[in-house]
Amino acid sequence: MLQIFLVMENIEKNNLHEREKNPEINKEKEITPEVKAAATMERADILVKELKSSKQQLQNIMINITQVMQAIQALRKQLQLAVNDENISSIEQDKKMIEKLKKKIAGHTDELIKMKENLITAQTIQLSEAEGGEITENMKNKAREMVENIIAKISS
Repeated sequence: MLQIFLVMENIEKNNLHEREKNPEINKEKEITPEVKAAATMERADILVKELKSSKQQLQNIMINITQVMQAIQALRKQLQLAVNDENISSIEQDKKMIEKLKKKIAGHTDELIKMKENLITAQTIQLSEAEGGEITENMKNKAREMVENIIAKISS
């Protein structure tokens, strides 16, 4: 181990002496003002390219956002959804409206189910008037079937 250390130390001393003797090696390792200027110009060139690239990306993103907003507005128009505010992301508002409508539909469906017997009676009367006769069991069954079909369609 000691021998390796001594050999390494000798190599370093020899390299140091060679560098001191040869001034060209020292000149190559010195950073001259010209080298600094060239490095600065190269760095500036890289920064300008990155800046242009970043600006182009930003512009592309803004164009994409505009296109998405226009697409959403077109879809809303097709679906006839009202746009009350400037914020296109009024999805929460639409979800609230959907929940209100679901509750309203559920309420109306419950009301129809509660009115089922009255609806069957009214339908039976209409059938008897249309046929010009007395109410028969067949008319009651037909009226019940019609009302149940209507409720089934609404419930699904």
